[in-house]
Amino acid sequence: MANIVFEDIQKVFPDGTQAIFDLNLEVNDQEFVILVGPSGCGKSTALRMVAGLEDISGGKMYIGDKVVNDLTPKERDIAMVFQSYALYPHMSVADNMGFALKLAKIDKDEIERRVNDAAEILGLTEYLHRKPKALSGGQRQRVAMGRAIVRSPQAFLMDEPLSNLDAKLRVAMRAEIASLQNRLGVTTLYVTHDQVEAMTMGDRVAVLKLGRLQQVDSPQQLYDNPDNLFVAGFIGSPAMNMAEATVRRDDGRLFVELDNGQTRLAVPEEALERYPGAAQRDGGKVALGIRPEHFTPPEEVADEQRWRGREVTLVEMLGAEMLVHFHTDSPPIVSEDMKAAIDDEEAFEDLQRQAATGGQDFVSRFEPTSPPKVGDSIDVGVRTEHVHFFDIESGAALR
Repeated sequence: MANIVFEDIQKVFPDGTQAIFDLNLEVNDQEFVILVGPSGCGKSTALRMVAGLEDISGGKMYIGDKVVNDLTPKERDIAMVFQSYALYPHMSVADNMGFALKLAKIDKDEIERRVNDAAEILGLTEYLHRKPKALSGGQRQRVAMGRAIVRSPQAFLMDEPLSNLDAKLRVAMRAEIASLQNRLGVTTLYVTHDQVEAMTMGDRVAVLKLGRLQQVDSPQQLYDNPDNLFVAGFIGSPAMNMAEATVRRDDGRLFVELDNGQTRLAVPEEALERYPGAAQRDGGKVALGIRPEHFTPPEEVADEQRWRGREVTLVEMLGAEMLVHFHTDSPPIVSEDMKAAIDDEEAFEDLQRQAATGGQDFVSRFEPTSPPKVGDSIDVGVRTEHVHFFDIESGAALR
């Protein structure tokens, strides 16, 4: 096995478009790292440069202790699993899995042993004599993975391998791939645009925006301590609520004002330990972030942590939880960071329309008891020890 190192990697296409800027990232031996970001952020381009399918415009790419910039894909000793299964329809499962070994003139008995071992790991033993058309989408993806496993490569590269599967099967395959990688201990770099996929599979997640690395950390650290507005807005489902707020110092304590000063929430020292820069913004505007799960019934928090008189605009009953949407008079953040994080032109245009009215809807997550009705006026508690603070202009976390 081997590590993969991006050292100041650049990618400029022939038309002058730069897709990757100064990418520095190390995937450690046996580590499972996810590259995630919105459409067009450069994640697949980065993966293809590791594979040798795209030329590197600048910097050095290492696999193990070897610079591979000028090596062919065959010489890099990696295996790639694509979005499309890329199986040969006229070959059996066994022949598909062993084809690369056959081309490499591996002994027939050794090919059979490796294919049988991989089939057992993947639960494909009874399907070895079938053709791909007789398999389900999930089984075909397992065959594609088996084809990579039998080669015993230094690293696996996976380019959105689950995007062609239906939602239920995608969830099951996420768990299977994570379990398989842990069992095999193969260095793996996995690309996806689905941040839920990223959060549930990798040891670490690397977040890209417009060809630039924004943050690399464990999934939970990314979620709890985003470095900027983009990461905060992109990671999490439902997304973090973001609004323009004013910071006020009063008798040594910190408050945030929302709804154009009509709502005032106390912020405890616990939050300021995470965002000490917020304490320096007395009287200034900040981007305030609140995750949906950090709203709570009002009786569970102090009076100065209650957001009063919010009109319910939508209630989503999801079985184990309910999402309550309520209206605020707090302007949304409509920066380029948020546009990239939302990654949906129509949704961003809707946010801009809300901004024009001076307000927006927030999403809160509760246990599904006593659901309010649309049009009701409710009070919600805010666990302000968990709020996030960002600079509106730069997008940087106020640390």
